[in-house]
Amino acid sequence: MDQKNEGHLDLRQRKTRALLVKALAELMEERPFSELSVVDICSRAMVHRTTFYAHFNDKRELLSYLFSQLEQECVETCLPKEEITSPKDYFLTAAKNTLEFFQRRRSLYLACLNSGMEAEVHVLSDRAAQELCRQLSRPSFRDAAPGVDPQIAARFYIGAVLSLIRWWLTGLPGDPALQPVPLHPDRLTTGVFYGT
Repeated sequence: MDQKNEGHLDLRQRKTRALLVKALAELMEERPFSELSVVDICSRAMVHRTTFYAHFNDKRELLSYLFSQLEQECVETCLPKEEITSPKDYFLTAAKNTLEFFQRRRSLYLACLNSGMEAEVHVLSDRAAQELCRQLSRPSFRDAAPGVDPQIAARFYIGAVLSLIRWWLTGLPGDPALQPVPLHPDRLTTGVFYGT
């Protein structure tokens, strides 16, 4: 269910999918994915079960679709759109955007991590690394760090940031009162970012 291939869907079909995704996201923040049924999702979305099956084969396919939407939203939100020629400024802006994005989406991200579809969650890192590699291959970035392989730098950076976010958002196991550790991207050591 790739969003890029949805041009054939009419407005009503897109609205139905949006309702189903919203319902699943809300329910996952309340209960584990394994406890949810298609009936639960349809009831929350106020959509008939036959309509659900016209769009998705099962709840796992809907969850994959939700992941693809989150992935697209994350890449579009976190990676800077404006022209930034300094690798340091680019990485600090991306880090700030990423931390803010995941802080806003904390409950849903944690629910996704606990959904039992770990492999789907890691697709996000692949997509983000591809986009970051594309950015790092631009001449202004290549000139700033000529000896750095963009693929290695992108994988390293994305892996480190997502690992930090996972640690930051999950806190210590067994302590429900623990709030996320306050992170301030503008205070992070600049040497971490692309050799600056």
